[in-house]
Formats: sequence, structure tokens, C-alpha cells
Amino acid sequence: MIVRILKRLDIEVSKYNQEALIEGFATLKKATVKILGQTALLEANIDLKLNATNDVDAYIDGVHWIRKKFDELLSYENKHLDPHSNEVWMPKETKYKQIFYGHNVDGFVAEPEYVLLSKALKAFPKNKMLILEYLSKKPSKKFLALAKKYRLDLKGFISE
Repeated sequence: MIVRILKRLDIEVSKYNQEALIEGFATLKKATVKILGQTALLEANIDLKLNATNDVDAYIDGVHWIRKKFDELLSYENKHLDPHSNEVWMPKETKYKQIFYGHNVDGFVAEPEYVLLSKALKAFPKNKMLILEYLSKKPSKKFLALAKKYRLDLKGFISE
């Protein structure tokens, strides 16, 4: 779903830029969209029971028009851009997988371990069952290293 929306966004930015050139206005520079949170986990197709969500968290490096157009395109999928996306905490070393490369927009999705760490550290009560399920399925070495670095008490987590 996200790749389809990013492709459409790329086309919309192309149209905008073509009109801007004709009218003598400035064109929009290339934007970057980084998908976070539950949507990133859904896009990663990981083996966890994930709740569908209407909120899409994304860091968007682009002008307001691009954020607005992205939100509009999400609405066609009964989703919307979380207006507080820029407040989502992600580890500074978060790695993103590129899922779309366009002329005007590049799209990335946060790797699952970083999203899960963020959820465990910053939104535990809401994500307790998800994190416990992940831990029960032998977490990756990357996640365990991140948990250690960020002092996530996994034993205390399980015993709560």
C-alpha cells in the first residue's frame, strides 16, 4: 500500500513541478518519506499479530504541500498521516530500507528492530502484547544489542 501511495505522490509532485515551470514558479525539491511505527511493521511483513491502524507515522523531509498531498493520498486508503509523526522517537542509528525511488520522492521504511525498540521504550503499555510476542519468538541479535544499548530491561519487561 505505501509503495503505491509513494508512486502516486511522485506523479503528483511531477505535475506540480510541470505547472510551476509553465507559470514561472519555483519547483519542489525532491522529498524523502520515512515510514515508522506500526505501518513500518506491516510493510516489513514480520511474523507478529499486528493491529491494523489508520494512523501512519512518517518523517517527511519536504515542504508542507508534500505532507498535505501524502495525507490526501493516504485518505483514499482510509488512512491518515499522524500529525504528531515528527514527535515519534526513533533510535539515532535507525536503519531504513528503501522501498521506493522516484524522480521527486524517495520512500523508506524503518527496520523492524528499531520500531520495536521505540515501541518498547516509549509506548510500552499500548504495545505490551506485541513486544511480548516478539520476545517469545526469539528476538534478533540486532534487537538484543539495541535493548542493551538503550537499557531496556527485558527481564522486567517479561515479568510485568
